[in-house]
Amino acid sequence: MNIDDLKTKIHEVLAAARIVVQRHGHTRKYAKHIVALIVKQLKNGIPDRELAEFLSNDEIGKSLGYRKGFNFTIFSKVRKSADEIMPETYDLVTSQVMKGKQVRLMAQDSDDVPAHSQNDADARLGHRTPSKKEQFANKSAAKEFVFGYKLHLVADAETELPLCPAIAPANRNDKKFFSELYNAVKKRFTINYEAKFLADSQYDSTDVYQELHHDSVKPL
Repeated sequence: MNIDDLKTKIHEVLAAARIVVQRHGHTRKYAKHIVALIVKQLKNGIPDRELAEFLSNDEIGKSLGYRKGFNFTIFSKVRKSADEIMPETYDLVTSQVMKGKQVRLMAQDSDDVPAHSQNDADARLGHRTPSKKEQFANKSAAKEFVFGYKLHLVADAETELPLCPAIAPANRNDKKFFSELYNAVKKRFTINYEAKFLADSQYDSTDVYQELHHDSVKPL
């Protein structure tokens, strides 16, 4: 999901957030701040002040009920309780959108999540492959290192909705998360007979192919 997708689904996402925040003992009004933090993620983690400026002037902010010039420090207060609420909101929205639908095209990949501090005891040093654009700008950078984590994700490639995520230290190999996430998708969603599975060379493995072929899923 990108920011344009969110604009078309803002009322559904807000409704889901209201359900989840009430489960956690908050009022319905609290939900708009959770959706605002989702906006922050979709805009590559912009600072809270910039997020407030964006919401003050964009139709998303108007839909959420933000007024111009509101105090951006509210986000730092909400963030403390958002770690559980945001994933639950994502899950609820995904379940609602995918209800009655079959997954026909899955895609699995990972993305780097740099640690905020070099003192993070759970973070690890791992390889990252720069994008083609980065490699073109710096041809000597075939591989780089990142200290932090990796977000591993299976998404529905047709709706671009995340289906099952996992986060782990950056030194863990992508392929190790195939079976865990693929089976989580099978458990939560209905997979179309002869569905397709899209992934890069990190998942080029006999074990992966065998598991997909067992379910009549075609690897791409």
